Amino acid sequence: MRFIGVDLGGTRIRAGTVDDDGRLLARSETLSDARRGPAAVLETLRRTITELAPSLDDIAGLGVACAGQIHAATGVVVQAPNLGWTNVPLAHELRHTVDLPVIVENDVRAAAWGEFIAGGGHAGDSLIAVFVGTGLGSGAVIDGRLWAGASNAAGEVGHTQVVPGGIACPCGARGCLERYVSGNGFQQRLREARTAGTDTALDARTGGDGASLTASMVYETANDGDAFARRVWDDAVHHLTVALANYVTVVNPRVLVLGGGVIETVPALFDTAAAGIPPLTTILAREVLRIERARLGAWSGVVGAALLARGSAR
Repeated sequence: MRFIGVDLGGTRIRAGTVDDDGRLLARSETLSDARRGPAAVLETLRRTITELAPSLDDIAGLGVACAGQIHAATGVVVQAPNLGWTNVPLAHELRHTVDLPVIVENDVRAAAWGEFIAGGGHAGDSLIAVFVGTGLGSGAVIDGRLWAGASNAAGEVGHTQVVPGGIACPCGARGCLERYVSGNGFQQRLREARTAGTDTALDARTGGDGASLTASMVYETANDGDAFARRVWDDAVHHLTVALANYVTVVNPRVLVLGGGVIETVPALFDTAAAGIPPLTTILAREVLRIERARLGAWSGVVGAALLARGSAR
């Protein structure tokens, strides 16, 4: 059997056909341009699915990984800040298009499932996957099952608070991990530094355009001796390492997978965190822990969503 997996984000729509073993057989990528609103994005999504699989005769299900909070029973996107969506009945709309079983899951939890089944986590029965990119999200598999929590909101480590009363987060809280370790978080810190009149070489590196700041720029400028960039990077390394060590201590997984754009473009972040986590967790937790890079890359959400559709079709 084959399944369609979709990773729906505020910038891109990635889709692919996946077989029973989690192999990506075909893929497609297009811009979502979420500013157009839900109706326009849904139309692009329908067209992408149709072009990927003109005939659905041998497709057994559709899985969608969507950034945001998802209602487990209905597939409604309750809130998706990156898309600008509130209460969008995504599963219902897609069932009218494809006449297939449809499952919708949070994008990072779907990616965690993809890594567990088809990536680096299949050797064990438990896994935590943390992806650091534009934002920071995670998913966990415990005893071979995707951990959803009581209201399908488990794994939001990016919104655990690491600095009481710290930097304001779009979620409404302050001091969230994501504000200190993510592309958006780095950009926010630069904006606030400019407002405060802080001198930093990052101004020149970005040409005054804070939205162009990348994790690589922060890391390289910190190594060049810039005090502000060094403070931002040291904060990121410290908070990520401590948060992940605490996560490992609580969940006790066999595998911790780290991925996402920031991890991929700045390999030193993976190396430093991987070395720093074991000493901060418990003896029994670190004895069994294996820390790995994500193996499926940008397509982990597509593969994971398709494999979730496989599970629901059985």
